[in-house]
Amino acid sequence: MLKITRLSLRTCAFVALAMVAAVALAMVATPRFAATKAAPSLDATVPKVFGDWRAVEGNSIQVSVSQGVETSFEQPYDQTVLRTYVNSRGDQIMLALAWGERQRQDVKVHRPEVCYPAQGYVVRSLHHETPIAVAGRTEPVPTMGMLAGRGGKGGELEAVRYWIRIGTNYTGDGLRARWYILQEGLNGRVVDGVLVRASQRIRSEEEATRANALMAQFLSELTQAVPPATLAMLVR
Repeated sequence: MLKITRLSLRTCAFVALAMVAAVALAMVATPRFAATKAAPSLDATVPKVFGDWRAVEGNSIQVSVSQGVETSFEQPYDQTVLRTYVNSRGDQIMLALAWGERQRQDVKVHRPEVCYPAQGYVVRSLHHETPIAVAGRTEPVPTMGMLAGRGGKGGELEAVRYWIRIGTNYTGDGLRARWYILQEGLNGRVVDGVLVRASQRIRSEEEATRANALMAQFLSELTQAVPPATLAMLVR
């Protein structure tokens, strides 16, 4: 009888572990709910005029946020906005917003330091920038700064300021993003994600400091100008 009891206990333990694993896998495979419902149109709700900024049509061609058409590894977004804004002093800032409703291990927001080289740029510097004060959050948003160029000496040079939000997480690297998505999936949640990117063409690296400050101001003012539902897509 003792041997049978031990065998039964071991069997029960194995079955229990198998059930837990099955539940976890089922939760990942079939999440209980989507992160964002009835998301507004970014193109319709992000204003073309706010503060001292106004959008200009067909003025600049900026680096794409993805490659492809359908939602996939190459094109992980459900909505994108690519615009160029100009202020009364003639400063131009290119805005890229890219939002995806469902972030997965194989389909998630693309980082600018990956997209730029894929389109012929060389990343000259990448660093954590000063967080930006935005509407809807008591704490400022962590941001990244990047300097990228192409065409050699005298070629194009861009200063880039961006943040990536996945769910409620602002991550500075892809590995942490994957870990966060995995944790949320194990809890049965599919999270949304967004890239908020501002960039400015500059003539020399010495102009990068001014460009970064201007882009921070631009992004802060943008968050104050959008409706609450749209703001919830940009920051959380």
